[in-house]
Amino acid sequence: MRGDRVFDQVRAPSTLGTFLRRFTFGHVRQLDAVAARLLGRLATVTPLLPGSDTVVFVDIDDTVRQTYGYAKQGAGRGYTGVKGLNALLAVLSTPLSAPVIAATRLRRVT
Repeated sequence: MRGDRVFDQVRAPSTLGTFLRRFTFGHVRQLDAVAARLLGRLATVTPLLPGSDTVVFVDIDDTVRQTYGYAKQGAGRGYTGVKGLNALLAVLSTPLSAPVIAATRLRRVT
């Protein structure tokens, strides 16, 4: 150990939020494409949606998740009156399976 220093090198961001704030819209689109391919491949090699050869239910709905703090990017007060993020969710399920979130997209809070 060198001297009385605890850290003698540059360290990684201390929170996930610090890391995620560096993402651009292009990064998000790339991650979305990777997630879609991963889910498709996962469904072919695991019983992710048992009974999907008969019927699959698709539920597209929005949700508002409350946020705290003054400077949350994208947060606003919408029709619910709650300050939060509004996300559109696409959920797949069958009579034999639990719901699986297939896709998400943040929406503008209006």
